[in-house]
Amino acid sequence: MKELIQMSAAAIHDDILWAQREVLRYQILVQTLAHLVGEEPSLSPEQARERFLQQKRWRGREDCDEIAVQFLTLAAEAFEGFKTDPVQESATGRLPKALEALARIPIIGPDVTRVVKHSISIKAAESFIEHAPETIFGPIRTWIHRTLESIQHEQHLQRIILRLAQASLPLYAQIRHRPIEYGNNVVVLLNIDGRQVLRMYQAKCGDITKPKWRESQHDLEKMFLVPLPAMQMPNDADLHEGILICNGHINPYVEPVMEGWFQEQKQAHGCTIKFMSLDHLVQWIVNEGLINDFRAALAGLGLGPVI
Repeated sequence: MKELIQMSAAAIHDDILWAQREVLRYQILVQTLAHLVGEEPSLSPEQARERFLQQKRWRGREDCDEIAVQFLTLAAEAFEGFKTDPVQESATGRLPKALEALARIPIIGPDVTRVVKHSISIKAAESFIEHAPETIFGPIRTWIHRTLESIQHEQHLQRIILRLAQASLPLYAQIRHRPIEYGNNVVVLLNIDGRQVLRMYQAKCGDITKPKWRESQHDLEKMFLVPLPAMQMPNDADLHEGILICNGHINPYVEPVMEGWFQEQKQAHGCTIKFMSLDHLVQWIVNEGLINDFRAALAGLGLGPVI
């Protein structure tokens, strides 16, 4: 039957000019059946419903039109439901109701419906299996970790940091990565509880190893030694924060050295320096509700989520 439906859908082309309304309606319904049993050429139920309503306007109304529209509407809603919430959709009964309406259309009839019902039910079950795990077992939460870990270019990480920072509607936010940058990859000026806080990010990809820490330490020192140009800053900030941020973690051998150096900079020079690891990045995205901003930043870089 699937083969016959495919042959029929292919034989009745989209460019037919026959005037009989029954033939045009038959074309739409057959190509919809081809879609539902996984054959080509085909029309999705949404496309078929739109075309069917156009035919009604152009060529007049038939007695069975309301039943056909009911079938196409229920089929479209059912398969969309299986994609978005398969557990809930399986309880609505829309697919069985769609097949009942299909059987009442004279040019299709109960015999064809009875035969194709099995294939349509299998396709619905496949959609359920494909989309149900997240509904039943919950969303995959580690994709943000996996995606951030996969970033290998510091320029990409800088763009993501900028996008996340912009979501807080800062007074100023810019990537300042240049051949001479004085340690500032991304600079953000925020108004927090009436205080202006200048955050200067130094971004690194991967774990902070000994060689990478030596490089980062030098950049963090320049961050506070060379003041930023005042032209784009509304006023002098009340607090300056240097932030070393990476999409990995600190090597255990480097951790005590970094901690001691951070404390020394605070006590001796009054410099506030913080560290953000992969986990801090994920918490920033999730706790601030920035998942859509994160996805948009990935799309802008031509990247996608890593599951």
